[in-house]
Amino acid sequence: MTSKNRAGSWVFGAAVAVAVASAGYLGLMQRWDGMLRFAAVTVVLLLTRRAKVPTGFVAAFAVLVLLAMWGSAQHWYAEIPHFDTVVHVLTPGSLAAVSYFLLVDAGLLPDAREPGRQVRGWAPALWVGLVGTTAAVLWEYYEWVVEQISPQGMLVGYTDTVVDLFAGMCGSLVAGMLVLRWARRRAEHSATPR
Repeated sequence: MTSKNRAGSWVFGAAVAVAVASAGYLGLMQRWDGMLRFAAVTVVLLLTRRAKVPTGFVAAFAVLVLLAMWGSAQHWYAEIPHFDTVVHVLTPGSLAAVSYFLLVDAGLLPDAREPGRQVRGWAPALWVGLVGTTAAVLWEYYEWVVEQISPQGMLVGYTDTVVDLFAGMCGSLVAGMLVLRWARRRAEHSATPR
């Protein structure tokens, strides 16, 4: 195991521990919605680690999901300027990158990492970009539903929605490029005689 993989594994393990501790803490504070969110995050993180998602991608996803969840629990979206935009740039892309590797692991997408596997040029980057953008759109639907049910619970408007969608799309396209770059470097490394 390389030092990068060890560091990624350590970060991922710490993120899972923080998710479990967060669920416990919020449960003790009787903040049941937050407790359930962190419990769900813990399950999702453990499922992503069971698959063959590269350590760096799963570690980044774990940290970003925790940041997004704590932002919601502590109202950082309203209190910290541009926090919402930063989360919308980073989270959909990390989710889409992890989803790509999960679908490869399930045999539903071709693996760009395999030496000799002909994956059409930009297909992984495009796929990650599209999935991340879709995730951003679905999140905006969720915000709209919450705003309709509980108007005081989430105050968003047209500009916020458009900025969030654009941020999610840009972050997802960057994540797609990172997946493509990682896969190509991995394939080149595997093809190099030792």
